[in-house]
Order: sequence, then structure tokens, then C-alpha cells
Amino acid sequence: MANAGTFTQNLSADSIKAAAAQRVRGRDPADKRVFDRLTNLVSALLDVPVSLLLVSDADQLLFGSYHGPDGVLAGIEEFPLSQAYCQHAIGSRAAFAVEDSRVDPLVCDLMPTTELGVVAYLGVPLLTLSGEPIGILCAIDFAPRKWREHDIRVVEDLAATVMAYIEERPVESETPLSNGLNIAAVSKRTGIAADTLRKWERRYGVLRPRRTAGGQRRYDELDVSRVEWLRDRLAEGFRIGAAAGLLEPSQGETAETVDELRDALVAAAHGADPAALRGLVDQAFTLHPFAAVIEEIVAPALGTVSEEWTSDAGLIGDEHLLSEIVRSRLERMLSDGRAGIRGKAVLTCAPGERHELGLLALAVMLQSDGWLIAYLGADSPVESALSLARRLDADVVCVSVTMPEALAQLTAELEASPAGGPVVVAGGAALTHAPKLSARIVTGSLEDVVTKLRVA
Repeated sequence: MANAGTFTQNLSADSIKAAAAQRVRGRDPADKRVFDRLTNLVSALLDVPVSLLLVSDADQLLFGSYHGPDGVLAGIEEFPLSQAYCQHAIGSRAAFAVEDSRVDPLVCDLMPTTELGVVAYLGVPLLTLSGEPIGILCAIDFAPRKWREHDIRVVEDLAATVMAYIEERPVESETPLSNGLNIAAVSKRTGIAADTLRKWERRYGVLRPRRTAGGQRRYDELDVSRVEWLRDRLAEGFRIGAAAGLLEPSQGETAETVDELRDALVAAAHGADPAALRGLVDQAFTLHPFAAVIEEIVAPALGTVSEEWTSDAGLIGDEHLLSEIVRSRLERMLSDGRAGIRGKAVLTCAPGERHELGLLALAVMLQSDGWLIAYLGADSPVESALSLARRLDADVVCVSVTMPEALAQLTAELEASPAGGPVVVAGGAALTHAPKLSARIVTGSLEDVVTKLRVA
């Protein structure tokens, strides 16, 4: 996405930087909502635990937005530029990436490495029209990570959107927008047909035209930036409804809290609306931590739909539709493989076990925690999982079992398997009253299980 072009007022780099710093310090709610949505997008699209938007002010970086777990980083409002990785992106006026800060001579002695536990970093400067940096949009991981060209491009696109928002200034209603773009010009700039742009404007609110004194629609560079961002997401395989929901929920989609999203998923499942379900699932993962989405939104929604179809068999398709859309999202997240630095894990369902969403969610969590994952999925023989684990020299085999009949088969196959080999851990609803099992039983929340597997 190109940097934002000519807006109604062209401001100097110094005045833009000063205005941005003032807006961050003033914590205007409208600015905060926009900045938070953009850092949420960085975390969602790159699958990183932390993302930041920072504005430079003299020798300090001001935190405009933080997305990530509670912790030391969450409480910081200012950070010395001289101790920040961001100084290199600002100095070079280009993306700056760190795969492993502990062995990178440029950053190994800086505070994020020595005190905050930051290991991987990707920062893109926020550049004015004249190419002057006023801040940074960055992604952070606490495990080594090889950044892809795709990752850099995504953050560059979002950084351009940040600048389009920061540089835009409201125009007095009585002033004609003589220098705005008409729909044909936007179409020519973006490569999206005018008819499609009108549909996007009406249905998703992507374009937000102003009116000239004569009533004609005119579009600015922020409109162009939003269209270009959506165009690039569509090229990556997103559906327009899901992409528009990530950029900003349409006026009809107001679900944001855990409770609202859970209820909205149930309603969309019953309404047989795959597009709405995909948008809501993407929105849930964008707005909330991964474990909370699985345990507080998706699982209860599936439970509600499941309970309802037990009394009305015609509703069973609703549960399958929601399950498959969630599965697709999780598989997409898992497909972004990384080198394992904590260990290797084979994940499989017990023989005869078909319920795998919980196991798939655990696979995504473990991958984010630094494990190399070999995911086998539903209904796998125990010996096949153990054989693969031995060939991979895996540290652990994780087995999910929710059905009593699957537990019986798992017990029999584990007893028949040869001694030695990787540690086998088992989890799932069927193990509440499990007989003696030749495996370590691990229970608790997703985060609890990940913590316990670190010492398995």
C-alpha cells in the first residue's frame, strides 16, 4: 500500500510529529479506538503476542496503543528511544527486523532484551509524505522468529493506514472539496471496479465520502488506503466480509465484548450465515486473547448450539457450520509454521475420537509458545503417533480424548505399546474419572496445559 498522498492540508514533518505526540498524550477516545484496532490487526495478521504503536517525542517514545497480555510492557507509557529497537527503524527510515535479540549485536544489550524478555521484533516507521519518521508500528514475540516478506508488507500497509489517519485533518463543512477524488479516480488508483467500490461503500462502510457544495461525492487518501488494504487482503485469500470486519466492523456488526460475540456466533449459526460467522470469528480473534476466544466465546457458543440440536435434530448442521469455520481459522494460524526452540510435540486425537477443536487450539498455543508441532488430527492409532514421535525425536505426544469409548481404545493401545520413547500426556473430558492410564493426565485451561507441558 502506498503512503497516504495529498490530503486537504499538507503539514510539515515537525508539526505532524508534534500533533501526533499531543494526540497520544491527550488520549482522545476516537484516536485510541483507531490505534487499538490497528495494533489488534498487527497481532491478528502476524499471530504475534504483542504489537505496539509508538510516536516519537524528543528522545522518548510515547505508547499510543498496546495490544498484548498484561505485564510489564502493558504498563509502560514512555520509553527512552536510545534503549529501543525502534531507533534503528527510525534511523534507517525502513523496516527493521530482529529474529533473535539475544544473539543480535545491535540489540542484545538493550533494555527490551535484558529486562523485558523481547526476543523477536519487526518495526516499520511511520513516515510523513516527505519521508520523515514520526513513530513506529511494531510486532513483538518472546521466542525467536524468522520474519517473512509477507509480515513486513502487512505492517507497512498498516503503518500507511496509521499515517493516513494521523495526517488527515477535518475540513470545514462550508469549504468545497475541490481537490477530492471521484469514484472513477479511486477505481483507477486501486484497480477495483467502480461498481464494486459502491457495493463496498454501501454494505461495509469502507469508503466514507464527503460532499462538495454541489452534492457530488469526493473521496480522500484515507479512502484509497482502506481500499488498497482490503484489496491486498483479498489477494491473500480473505473474503471481503471477513477482511472488512478486521478493518472495522460494519455498522450492523456491533459485537465486541466476549458476551456479545458469543451470542452473535450462536445467532449467526442459527441464521445459516457463513459470511457473518467468518467475520465474527475473525473479529473475536482480533479483539481478544487467543485462549479467551476459545474458552469464553467459541466453546460456550458451540455448547449452546449443541444443546439446542439435541432437542431438534434439524439444528445439527448449525453446530457443524460453526465448528468448520473455527477449524478453518485455527488451521490457518497453525499453517504459519515456525522453528521450534522449546521442543517438539506430536498432537493427536485418541483412536475413534472425532472432536479435535480443543486439540487444534492447543496446537496453536504450543506453536506460539515456541514448540515445533506435528499435528495428526482426529482418530489416529496410538502406534502411528508414537512412531512419528520417535522419528522426529519429539519430546512429548499429546493425546485428546473426550468420549468414553475412545478412552477405552486409548487405554488398550497404550498398554500394548512398547516401553520407552517420548512422554505421553492425555487430556480431555473423558479423563474426569479415568482408570489407570499409561500416560500423564494434564487438565486445566489452555494456558495451564501449555505451562505444564513445558516441564513434561
